[in-house]
Amino acid sequence: MEDGKRRTAILTGAAGGIGQACLAELLKDGWHVVAADRQPLPWIPQEAASRVLELRADISLPNAAAHIAEEAVRWTGRIDLLCNNAGIGNAGPVHETSDADLLRFMNVNFAAAFRLSRVALPHMESGASIIHITSVLGLLGTPSTAAYAASKAALIGLTRQMAREYGPRGIRTNAVAPGLIDTQLVRDRLNNDAAFRRIWKDGTPFPRLGKPEDIAKAVRFLASGDAAFVNGHVLVVDGGWSAAG
Repeated sequence: MEDGKRRTAILTGAAGGIGQACLAELLKDGWHVVAADRQPLPWIPQEAASRVLELRADISLPNAAAHIAEEAVRWTGRIDLLCNNAGIGNAGPVHETSDADLLRFMNVNFAAAFRLSRVALPHMESGASIIHITSVLGLLGTPSTAAYAASKAALIGLTRQMAREYGPRGIRTNAVAPGLIDTQLVRDRLNNDAAFRRIWKDGTPFPRLGKPEDIAKAVRFLASGDAAFVNGHVLVVDGGWSAAG
C-alpha cells in the first residue's frame, strides 16, 4: 500500500536487535511506526521522530494486542503492516521442559502474534501485509530447542493459513526465518558453548555472522510493493545454514 498516505506499521520487540534494525529500515522507507516493546527505545532518528509512536507493552499479556491496535488506529486511522518480531529464546530439550516453560514460549512467540493478527486484520485493507519473524529452527530439527522450535513452527503454519484465508482480500502474510544473527547473546554463546559454535557458526557456509540489518532488509522487502505478489512465503535468511544441513 504505497499511496502517499500515512502508511502505518505495528512493530513488536522494537527496542533492540532485529526489532531496532527493522524500525530503522521502515523509517527509511517512509513508514509511520507504532514501536511496541517492554523496554524504552534506545534510539529514534531526530528527523523521523514524528513518525514513531512508542508504546511500552508486554505482548505476553492477553489485553496487550487490543491496546496496541487501538493506539495505532487512534494515531493514524489505519494499519497497513504488522510485523510480529518480539519473542524469547533459550529453550531446552523436551524432557527438561516444564509446562510453565512450554506455555511461556507458546504464549510469547506464537499466541501474541496470533492475537495481534486477530485485532489488526479488521483494520487492514487490500495492499496491507503481515510479517511473522520465525526461525530456521521452525523448519529444521536441532538439539535442545524444543519449545522454541515448536512455537516458531506454529508461526510458519499460521503464516500459510493466513495467506490462504486473507489473500483473497489483498492482504499478504509472509514470514522471515533468521539463522545465526550477531547479537550479544549469540556472541556470548559462541564464546562459551563449543557445541553451539560447532552447530551454528561452523555449520554456516558463509564468512560472517548474520546481522540484524540482514533481517530488517528482508522485512522491508516483504512490506514493500516489490513483494506485491509474494504471499504465504517463508524467506530464510541464514547464510546457507539450512541448505548445508
